[in-house]
Amino acid sequence: MAARSRRAALAAAGAAWLVAATPSLALPRGAGEGTDGEAPQPAAAASAATAPAPTPGSTLPAGRGGPGRGGQEPAPDRFAEALARGDRAFAGRADEGLLREAIRAYGDAAAERPGDPRAELPLARAWMLLALAAPAETPGACDAAARAAERALRAQDPAFAAAVDGGEPPEKALAAVKAPGAEALYWLSYASLEAARARGFAAVLAVRDAVLAGLGRAVALDETVDHAGPRRVLGDLLAGLPSAVGGGAAKARAHFERALALAPDYQLTRVREAERLAVLLQDRALFDRLLAEVSGSEPGRAPAVAPENALSRRLAAALRKRADRLF
Repeated sequence: MAARSRRAALAAAGAAWLVAATPSLALPRGAGEGTDGEAPQPAAAASAATAPAPTPGSTLPAGRGGPGRGGQEPAPDRFAEALARGDRAFAGRADEGLLREAIRAYGDAAAERPGDPRAELPLARAWMLLALAAPAETPGACDAAARAAERALRAQDPAFAAAVDGGEPPEKALAAVKAPGAEALYWLSYASLEAARARGFAAVLAVRDAVLAGLGRAVALDETVDHAGPRRVLGDLLAGLPSAVGGGAAKARAHFERALALAPDYQLTRVREAERLAVLLQDRALFDRLLAEVSGSEPGRAPAVAPENALSRRLAAALRKRADRLF
């Protein structure tokens, strides 16, 4: 009964990956998703979430990029084409329209090969960037990112999939994740946290233990993923939790400091530290210093993340306008 109650709480929090062992609570959708402001669902996506995940790099049957029969010409490799289309669009992700096009293309690729991390991980990343850039217009983006990341993790780490499908507690399932699944585990944990946040603090508490376990494991496996993402998100989460349930300023500060040491030119870390830690401490000087560093960052200093840093500058400007209400 207790396990059933916990699964119900997690389902209400939107943590589909945490209740995947309970089919009646899981909410599988296609690789491209397609509701509530999300990108349109690709034609093949309806079966993507329930189809068995192939081994990454495996060949496809004829008609889906595999060899033809009887001397026929091979069908076009729709997976590769969709992936290339996604990469081209994602390169222009500073434009929201191109970011949405990247999501559609990566969704098409994931529908061709469900679970293939070459499609699912870029899809999760793109969904999370869109959730950051346009949260009001894309309320289902974090859920979609979590599903894509879970499909990738299941394909990369069969032990994780077996633990989840066997009904193991989420924290125990996470302990089975090995190094190849580090990035998928990070996106899964991050997206699940943000999906819960959209539903309120009770939802965050429902997923807290599993998300902390997932992020902690991601730190142990590869703390550099997404420009020190596991450290940044842990700092963000711990600053928003009371010390009685595992949060606190000292822990959060340590993670933010480590994230900045690993990726000093990635400005979202400073935005999150200002928004969470400085506000928690009511440290206006820290708040102002961090946002000034973001606003004053040179656009050409880190070209690989120029679109993300441009977005961070916009977020910093919006946060600064709220300062008088926060302090």
